[in-house]
Amino acid sequence: MEKLREWVEQLSLVFEKKTIDALFPPLIFFLANQFLSLELASGVTLLYLLLLILYRIIKRHTKKYVLVGVGGVLLSIGFSLLSGDAINYYLPGLITTGLIVISCVVSLVIHRPMAALLSHLTRGWPIEWYLRDDIRPAYRNVTIMWAVYFMLRLIIQVPLFLMGKFSLYFYINSILGWPMNIVLLISTYVLGIKGLRKLSGPSVEEFSNGKKPPFEGQKKGF
Repeated sequence: MEKLREWVEQLSLVFEKKTIDALFPPLIFFLANQFLSLELASGVTLLYLLLLILYRIIKRHTKKYVLVGVGGVLLSIGFSLLSGDAINYYLPGLITTGLIVISCVVSLVIHRPMAALLSHLTRGWPIEWYLRDDIRPAYRNVTIMWAVYFMLRLIIQVPLFLMGKFSLYFYINSILGWPMNIVLLISTYVLGIKGLRKLSGPSVEEFSNGKKPPFEGQKKGF
């Protein structure tokens, strides 16, 4: 139970309120497109987006929550409307997945693992800590796992996209979306913490305080 609570706490740092905001637009677009024209389906999705923004403003949520997903959804709708094909709603997501793979590979080549950089931006820990020889390999291994996962997504999704299989793409994308992202993030945390313990490097606190070895190491947070 304690381990589950720790996983939920770590996941909340990543997802916060973004999950629901990102989940509904593609679902609404897909369902509306089954019964309405592409234009009307786009209109229904935009109406939902407008209501969501108004709700966030009324609830006085921070601007980042108000704007979460808005740009991406508008871009997706724009691609589908301009092309006249609903499948192009997923083109921005496909491009993003490709960019993630490229970013992972490049970050590994320059010895600045993407997992370390994202953790630094999310948690604000010193970047020097991540680049230590007894810390960086743990983030390198996680970055490799990310690159493999998102490459497999591309291998599955690109053929479906090219064949215009809109409904099938939606179902596959739904499975490979938030459900698999949660699995990936939990795997990231478990593999990462295990890697840090094996490397026997300092914890962030020990590093910041200039403590000398032997270290207790990072017990929580990756």
